[in-house]
Amino acid sequence: MYEFGEFLYQLRKEKGWTQSELADRLGITNKAVSKWETGESFPETSQLVPLASLFGVSVDELLKGKRNNDQIIQDNKEPIFEEPKLQLKPYTKLQTALISISTGLILVGVMLFILFEVEDILKHGSIGILLGCIAIAVFLLVFTSRCRTIGSVEMEAQDEIRAKRISAFLSLGIALLILAPIPIMILSSLGYRVVVYLPIFFGILAIGIPTIVFSGIQWDTIERKYDLPTEEKETKGKYKIIEDALCGLIMLSAVLVFLLLGFLKNLWHPAWVVFPVGGIVCAIVGTITKALSGSSEK
Repeated sequence: MYEFGEFLYQLRKEKGWTQSELADRLGITNKAVSKWETGESFPETSQLVPLASLFGVSVDELLKGKRNNDQIIQDNKEPIFEEPKLQLKPYTKLQTALISISTGLILVGVMLFILFEVEDILKHGSIGILLGCIAIAVFLLVFTSRCRTIGSVEMEAQDEIRAKRISAFLSLGIALLILAPIPIMILSSLGYRVVVYLPIFFGILAIGIPTIVFSGIQWDTIERKYDLPTEEKETKGKYKIIEDALCGLIMLSAVLVFLLLGFLKNLWHPAWVVFPVGGIVCAIVGTITKALSGSSEK
């Protein structure tokens, strides 16, 4: 069923039709088309023949989810054309202000952390303040970026509200992952036993990770329905995959090192440095992959 949905989505984009336009041609609702493409349901047998006729493929190819012998069969009645790719709109004044506030929060967090460490103020809470500022900044950056994408296309009012809600949950999940180490750092420094702060740490992870996964899946349905614009060009796709994989590996390694140093050596407080180091390494990886993608286009 998943292969059918992917194939139907591909055929529809080749025709340059929206889900609503395809639904009108078949005399059904656009929700039905959306469910077909996401694999939630399958067309009735009576709808397969007109569906195949519209796209110039056989019913057998529809069921298999691919063209026979990888040959593209074009519809003689209606030429296939590529739908112009939507472009992201510029940031609004409010979005620009939120980005500026986010940058300022990170700088304030770093400044307070250095000040508190040098002056020995709030010894056990300085890292918490830093991570708190970073978490709020990341929440604002991610949410603002998603809102920009949402504002770049014409959506139904209900879908726009849903997309913004999904963006808020995704941003919150990421922020929770950043905040998760704080209980370990503070409570361990204050002498609390591992049975106190470890459940809190994993409790935050248990909320943050499922929130991110669920929001990502829900966002994919919105993206499929409206073909949301993105800053990434298709030629950069493979480099983006490499960048995401490397950064994921780097940050997972940072978490592993942090936990090992904490549990084995009780070095929770100095071990937090692996997270900013991981972020810097990810930024370097991102710069390298962008340079490689740029050179490949030339």
